[in-house]
Amino acid sequence: MSTVLQRLSVAIAWVWKHTAAGIAVVLIIAALVIGYRIGRPASEPATELAAEAHEHGEDASQPQMYTCSMHPSVRLPDPDAKCPICFMDLIPVTADGGEGNELRVTMSEAAAALSRIETAPVGRFFPTAEVRLYGKVTYDETSVARLTAYFPGRIERLFVNYVGVSVSVGDHMAEVYSPELLAAFEELRQVASAAADSRSGSELLRSATRDTLTAAREKLRLFGLTSEQVTAVEEGRFESDRVPIYAPIGGVVTHLAVREGDYVKTGTAIATVADLSRLWIDMQAYESQLPLLRWGQSVSFTVEALPGEVFEGRIAFIEPMIDQQTRTAAVRVAVDNTDRRLKPGMFASGVVRTRVSEDGAVVNDELAGRWVSPMHPTIVKDGPGQCDVCGMDLVPAESLGVVGDPSSATEPLVIPRSAVLFTGTRSVVYVEVPDTERPTYEGRAVVLGPRAGDFYIVREGLSRGERVVVNGAFRVDSAIQIAAKPSMMTPGGGGGDPHAGHGGMAGGATQTMPERVSVPDSFVFALKPIYAAYLDAQEALAADDLGGFSQAAADLRTALSFVEEAGLVGEPLGEWRRAAARLRVEPGITDIEAARAKFEGMSEAVIALQRRFGHRGSEQWQLAHCPMAFDNKGADWLQRGEQINNPYFGASMLRCGEIRESYGPLSGDATNGASEGHDHE
Repeated sequence: MSTVLQRLSVAIAWVWKHTAAGIAVVLIIAALVIGYRIGRPASEPATELAAEAHEHGEDASQPQMYTCSMHPSVRLPDPDAKCPICFMDLIPVTADGGEGNELRVTMSEAAAALSRIETAPVGRFFPTAEVRLYGKVTYDETSVARLTAYFPGRIERLFVNYVGVSVSVGDHMAEVYSPELLAAFEELRQVASAAADSRSGSELLRSATRDTLTAAREKLRLFGLTSEQVTAVEEGRFESDRVPIYAPIGGVVTHLAVREGDYVKTGTAIATVADLSRLWIDMQAYESQLPLLRWGQSVSFTVEALPGEVFEGRIAFIEPMIDQQTRTAAVRVAVDNTDRRLKPGMFASGVVRTRVSEDGAVVNDELAGRWVSPMHPTIVKDGPGQCDVCGMDLVPAESLGVVGDPSSATEPLVIPRSAVLFTGTRSVVYVEVPDTERPTYEGRAVVLGPRAGDFYIVREGLSRGERVVVNGAFRVDSAIQIAAKPSMMTPGGGGGDPHAGHGGMAGGATQTMPERVSVPDSFVFALKPIYAAYLDAQEALAADDLGGFSQAAADLRTALSFVEEAGLVGEPLGEWRRAAARLRVEPGITDIEAARAKFEGMSEAVIALQRRFGHRGSEQWQLAHCPMAFDNKGADWLQRGEQINNPYFGASMLRCGEIRESYGPLSGDATNGASEGHDHE
């Protein structure tokens, strides 16, 4: 028996010796498998999201989608894919949206801070609207006197013999020889002598002689002689054959029509004198600006000759008719120019600031309780009296209808203009939802009234005290899109067209062009090389080509110098000059980032020109927007073609951005397909 056990033990030892290594390997593998199943990490984001969806009562069978934080219209099921627009990593679409409310979105504190979201309360007050007017300084026509010949004669001597000389009231301006006037002198002397000799005659004779003497005196007064001159002639003290002509008012000689030795007839103009202590500024106002203008309103203006100085005047006249060609009305501003610093012919840029009520009416109480001159609105006094210019009695400002009653006006609801997002058909704001654990915002459509400066009047949709998003509204809108909810850009929800970022306008439609003003065709054609140089600069920056940008900037400076301003008046002229100033790039830029910073202002100017005047040619241009430019502030540009060509990042993020508008050439243009670029060989 012992022998059998001994042999069995030897056999077991032999088997163990030859199989122990294999068994150990099997056990190790089994332990690894069990350990992996017990403690394996959640490697699939979709699993967690499905669990979260299950916790919130969502359908876990739906596939997890991923989107781009900058282009929420992108929806892809692959978590490892890149955004086809900007090539950023995708993030999962979460259900964080505001307790089931389709119009709300909830963000974390960190996300709100990162998005730099700022809010402001809805206020109720009279906002101040600014009306910008442009025009030229000219003479006050009520302070201009024209000196004419009251009798035929010859200019024997001309004391004022050049334009621009200053004269005072009563200064002698010329001496005139006139046989007809000398005959009138002799007639007066003879009648005066006869009147002296008729004292002993009959009463009828004395009466007739007195009437003849009076007529002879009046004849000389009608010839322009002063009372002193008439008395001297009558008494025989005036022995010269030349009669001096005196200045009727003080001022500056603005026109001289004769020279010494010229013969003049009755009514012939000799000179014009203008009192430059009072001036007018003839400005042009558009139809949309007229409701904000009133007689007697204060106007602040500047002139190019005196930069940095602000002058004041008052509206003295608003033309009651609209010019059919320019669609503007003349607005005349009366200005006190006692110091003579302003000169006729200067270009003036003015601003009228007026408060606006709920119905858009002007609340004008600047002249409340004051007394004004109906003919000269610059004459304003605290009590009754006479006009210093024309002597008319002053009247209460209320009697002229230029003062509104603030007590009858209602303060409107007002929000900052930066709070409003426009879709073309709707106006949307995002309202901060109070008493929530995390920042929550609700989209709301509003009905807006007129814009007043940096504010909009709200007709419907908001209440006083609610807080609206004034900075970061687009980021809130993007968060709503990511949550697949209705937003400003996608009112139907669902994130919209995944190709909207790089293939034209959403839905394939071209946005309606804003209404343009009528300007000469020569001016619009002169803009073609400006547009072309700008587009060359855009393409150079997109290609990281600083040299190409510098060349395009030089071409742009040349193109600007050839634009004629003839035919431009009012706001179009002012907008062109503002745009031209921003488009003029000085040479010497050696850093491409500085060039891109300058290009932002150039883009704003060119977009303003395109919207105001349009362009000639055959090309369709796109307005693109990059939300990440300049530390997520965002920036726009114009480009050729529908594929995003980002000038603010170049090759690093060439396709980052989206097309927002499309601009076609003005009707009637040729369609020859020629490019409007430059050849920089």
